[in-house]
Order: sequence, then C-alpha cells, then structure tokens
Amino acid sequence: MQIAGLLESLETPAFVYDEATVRQLLEYAQPIRSRSDCQVLYSLKPLSLPGLLEFMAPHLDGFAISSLFEARLARPALECCETGPGTLHLTTPGIRPNDVAELGRLCDYISFNSVGQWNRHRDALEGKVSCGLRVNPGLSFLDDERYDPCRPNSKLGVPLEEIAVLAAGGGNPFDGLEGLLVHTNCDSNDFTQLEETVDRLHTEVSGLLRRVSWINLGGGYLFENSPDLSPLYRAAEFLQSNYGLGVIIEPGAAFVRSAGYIVATVLDIFTNSARNIAVLDTTVNHMPEVFEYDFEPDVVGHDDKGKWEYTLAGCTCLAGDLFGEYRFHQPLEVGDKVVFCNAGAYTMTKAHTFNGVNLPAIYALNEARTLELKQRSSYADYAARWGAHAASTV
Repeated sequence: MQIAGLLESLETPAFVYDEATVRQLLEYAQPIRSRSDCQVLYSLKPLSLPGLLEFMAPHLDGFAISSLFEARLARPALECCETGPGTLHLTTPGIRPNDVAELGRLCDYISFNSVGQWNRHRDALEGKVSCGLRVNPGLSFLDDERYDPCRPNSKLGVPLEEIAVLAAGGGNPFDGLEGLLVHTNCDSNDFTQLEETVDRLHTEVSGLLRRVSWINLGGGYLFENSPDLSPLYRAAEFLQSNYGLGVIIEPGAAFVRSAGYIVATVLDIFTNSARNIAVLDTTVNHMPEVFEYDFEPDVVGHDDKGKWEYTLAGCTCLAGDLFGEYRFHQPLEVGDKVVFCNAGAYTMTKAHTFNGVNLPAIYALNEARTLELKQRSSYADYAARWGAHAASTV
C-alpha cells in the first residue's frame, strides 16, 4: 500500500517516521564502516526521538550530541543496544559550568569549540573523556551564510591561523589534546568537498594532525541519489595512512529526512482572488524552516501538471503560515488528508505551539507496516509550559 493510504486513518496533525526507510538509509553506513574503517555516528540535531535512537543504535558506532539534554536522551539508547554500547560525542559552542561533571559521566568524547573553553574545562574532564578541539578550516561551500559553519567570523571552531599562532608561540599548548573535529558543510552530496577539507588540514596543520589520535570529519553530507563515496574513502585512507588517525563521521539528516512525514487534514477550502486556499490542521510552526528559509516542502500527490491548484495554508493567524502552491489531479475536499514527505529532519526538533496549536502526535511506521503511537501531546503539556496546571484552568 502506498504511504498516503497507510496514513489515511490517522488523527492529525501527526508526524510519522518510517523504520523501513531509516533502515535503508542506515545501509549506507555499513560500507563506510567496513571499507574505510570509519566510525559512523548519528547526529541527533535533526530528529531525536528515543524510539528512533534505539532502532538506529545497533547499526552505528554511536551518537553525536550538542547539549546535556541530548546526552541524557542518547545514553540510554546506547546502553540498551544488543550489539554493545556505542560512544557519545559532544561538541557545542556553550558548555555551562554546572553541566561539566554530568557531561563527563555521560560522554566518551568532547570536542571543545575554542581554546578558552578547553582550558576552562580540561582539568575536570581529562581522564574521563577523550578531549578534542574543533577547528575551522575556513572553507565555505555554501551560498547561504545561515547554514555555513565556515562563514566569515564564524562562532564555530578555532580558525587554522590561530592554531598556527599558538603552535609557533612555544611550549606545548596542545598537550592533552587527543583529537580534532571539523564540520564544513550542510545538505551536500558532493563528498569531494570533504576531501578538499582534509587537504586544507594537511597543508595548514599537519603538525597538529601528528599529535592527535582521532579526527571527526563532521556531518552535513547526504546519501540521497546514491552519491559517489569514493572521495570519503580517499580522505579517510589518507588520514589513516599518513597520520595513523581514527576517522569518525557524523551524518544527521542523511539518515532521517526522507523517512519522515507530517500528515494533516483539510479543515476549510475557499477562494480569494481566484486562488483556491486549503487550510490544514497543521502549521509551518511544525516545520519552522519552511517559514525561516522560504522553501516549499514536498507533498505526496503533487504534480505540476495537475488540474486542481491550491495554496496550502496552516491554521494559525500568522499571515505567512503558508506551505506553498500545489497541484493535484483530483480536487481537495474538507476532511481529506495531505501528506508532507521528506519531513524527517529539523521538523519535530524545532516545532512549537504558536497560537496554542498542538504539536503533531508521533508515530512509528514499523517494518511490519503498522503504526505505533509513540507520543501524543495534551493540553496539560501546553499548560505546564506556561506554568499552569491543566486542572486549575477553565
């Protein structure tokens, strides 16, 4: 049965992740782990559902996280893994002093974002975690600075020129450092850019590469459309053979984007200036990047040649709560389901309840092709966020 048919009976709005698609995407990790001897992590930023993490853990070497809460969420999924616990890797621009002790208990690797951050916390963490440093190669592959970790004056990582100054200053400024982390891309399936990053590191900081034992090449690369992975294999082999480094990568959206759906119901249809507008019971606030970055999400059944055209609109009072213009071969009616696909990344982790519109219920579409309810938010959840008790409100 096609996905739209499977989701027809859902109470909406709903978010669904398809375990069969996740497993298919995880298959890309296996040749990377075996052929290039890389550790492959999943970065929690795009989607961090506990059931999903438990499903993914046996197929990976661990998780990459960016906060104490993500660490708390990820560690149990690793501990219950039948193939043995993987490792937990953290990097973040901001580490709260009160979080350091617990991060030291939960994490296996921490890559500090600055030399100052490392110097402040290294004594508390050395011997408990493997300490690394995030470096910024200064290579921009993106046109949109909002996504670019290597944008001018970036907050992410130590610039290579600062590394050179520290190394030239005498002493042993990198004593105790065991690894490096770099991250130069976002939503790219061109792995030659990763190879270019490694070339830059080899040229600029070869001395530092010789001092450490591992390197995390970050994420930002996708597996859709069968990308050529040979540049990744070459980059890993170069680092291993020339520097003896353990190599790590941490894809995020690559493992979940095409596995997620947001399902909505048409609440109303009307015409304004000859334009058909269909109001749904979801909102761009369930897919915030639609509004933030002005792109139209994919919809099951849309066809540019379709006879019936609609503006799909969210149900809040925000004038810009619009998903875009879509065409269908059959007219929409009140009560019909609309399914947004490729919605697995950066939807639920960013979704919010503007206007009091409830968050989507969360379902797993398991490999037996049945739906399992994982989470349903209630008015009590909404009220508690504002410090109110549901029982005491009207």
